Amino acid sequence: MEAFVRATRRGGVILIAVVSVIAALGLVYLVFNGGSVSRLSTLHLVGLLGLLVMPIVTMGLLRLDQTTARERGAR
Repeated sequence: MEAFVRATRRGGVILIAVVSVIAALGLVYLVFNGGSVSRLSTLHLVGLLGLLVMPIVTMGLLRLDQTTARERGAR
């Protein structure tokens, strides 16, 4: 049962990361093709960058967590 939960959690994180990156790329496409990039504030542009970067960081942290858990052993 634990393997099923682990696989489901990993699959869910991957799915959410992929959807987030696709949504961010769609927003970037709309912003740059609509010509509204010059009217956006720095905070909005940082938000778009965060949508692209955060899923990758999350995947890296999930991998680090799994590696650390494996090294420490099951508790």
